[in-house]
Amino acid sequence: MFVSDYAGSGEESLAYARAWLRNATVRSWRSLKLVRMHLVLFAATTTGLRRIRASGLYDGVSVLHRGMDFPSAQWHTDELWRIRKLCEDYARRPEDSAGWSGSEGLLVFEHTVPNNLPSILRQSRGRTRRPDGKWAPFFEHRTAPPGLMRDLVGYRPERNAELGLRGMGRVQPTGSGKLHVRYRGGIRDLVEVLGHIAKGHRHPEQLATDVSVSVPMARNLVLQAQKLGLVDSQTRLTDAGWKELRAAKVKPRVVVSRLQGSQEPYYPGTLRESR
Repeated sequence: MFVSDYAGSGEESLAYARAWLRNATVRSWRSLKLVRMHLVLFAATTTGLRRIRASGLYDGVSVLHRGMDFPSAQWHTDELWRIRKLCEDYARRPEDSAGWSGSEGLLVFEHTVPNNLPSILRQSRGRTRRPDGKWAPFFEHRTAPPGLMRDLVGYRPERNAELGLRGMGRVQPTGSGKLHVRYRGGIRDLVEVLGHIAKGHRHPEQLATDVSVSVPMARNLVLQAQKLGLVDSQTRLTDAGWKELRAAKVKPRVVVSRLQGSQEPYYPGTLRESR
């Protein structure tokens, strides 16, 4: 089992698997199914995860947080076009405008700044309108300034808190658009999940991105919906699920990204290391 914090382009995880498989003994054991290779990721972009799985180098890939890239940001089409154009227009090197291998990453750790971020966030030189003519990146030399990390630490996209479920305690569908809950705290709205399933998003990784929760949490929500008879074993809405969704008149929410301040501790700059 191989463990990594992040797969942006996916190339690092692929190179690691290939390095092991160059060993004839490991290849033989794997072909005889004496060993299996699994990859566990804290986070992965949509593109990176797709590349890793399509390679066939790993027998299984598990991820806690999927997305955190341009495709999963849920921007409107016009916004996405303008953001990509901004990155291209001001990139010092056009081929690096969307980050390494064009993976369009949006994830930053306290201890490292991945190279798949758009280059305008980390490049040291570029076209600028500043009076002094200098480019001022967020992450100079691919390090995160302590002040900026204080603003970013623990950040998650905001969600619409007005809809439905707030826990996964005892839940009973009423058919009237209201799910009665005995709170156990912290779980996202089950009705929202039904709305995204209705749009064809049936995989827990897709649903996790849709409602801004971890993949295991999304998987638990799907299991809860199955127990309530709202979705079937193929994660398709049942008649009861459609009835509940129609009564709730729920549309999939749009995540709005806003920074939220936090007083949580952060890594001192001397402990950070660029990779």
